[in-house]
Amino acid sequence: MKSFQIPDVIAALDRDHANIAKLLELLESEILAIEVGKTPDYSLLQDIMRYLNEYPDQFHHPLENLIFAQLERRDPKTRDAVGILVAEHINISVAGQNFNILLRTSNVDSVRVRERLRIEGFAYIRALREHMAEEERKMFPLAMEVLTKEDWQIVEKKANAITDPLFGDVIAEDYQELYKLIIERTESDAVTNFHQKYLA
Repeated sequence: MKSFQIPDVIAALDRDHANIAKLLELLESEILAIEVGKTPDYSLLQDIMRYLNEYPDQFHHPLENLIFAQLERRDPKTRDAVGILVAEHINISVAGQNFNILLRTSNVDSVRVRERLRIEGFAYIRALREHMAEEERKMFPLAMEVLTKEDWQIVEKKANAITDPLFGDVIAEDYQELYKLIIERTESDAVTNFHQKYLA
């Protein structure tokens, strides 16, 4: 690895991945409710998918694409791997938009609707988790190894500065309730983990 510190861009993308992972856990918990015959929180599901369509699809993935383009330029052997990840960005975005449409047009909470939500929801979660894992395992470390300081400056210069409406310094009004729920779940998980580790 090069001598300079982890680029700010990679640190930001890692934070995004951690935040997205939290949302996928919430998403998964609601879809799992379907499997035991419960009605999912449609409002919560819509809030989660609105965010995933709004921020990762419009900023996070395009930023990664900038890095991958620089990586392919520096190391042409990465072309196939880069092509797969860029295609996955498109496929994940389309799947997320379709799932969001299903949520917003499902006026009748029927068995058929719940089954579609379960199938499409789990497929979306799995695809996004596997995609992020591949980036973290292979592409981010490779980018840090291959790209120069000048390359990272090019990426930062081309990147569009967009404020994260859910995990940024200021929480957008539309995401206040979702943010509160995330904080509550996080604190609850922390207490549970502490109990399991020290008090069990």
